[in-house]
Amino acid sequence: NGHVIHDNLELSGGTGWRGPHSISEYRKHGDKGPVQMQDHGNPVRFRNIWIKPLED
Repeated sequence: NGHVIHDNLELSGGTGWRGPHSISEYRKHGDKGPVQMQDHGNPVRFRNIWIKPLED
């Protein structure tokens, strides 16, 4: 949509949920992992999603 949310920023965990375990249970992860999408029980449609590896 053309809006920059984070630019060259190291995040220490998730950026949404702020429950009792959000930051305190964060563990460093590997360089690669799955892409996961969620709907929180609401109707959602995803289409034309492309996954492209980033250059190092």
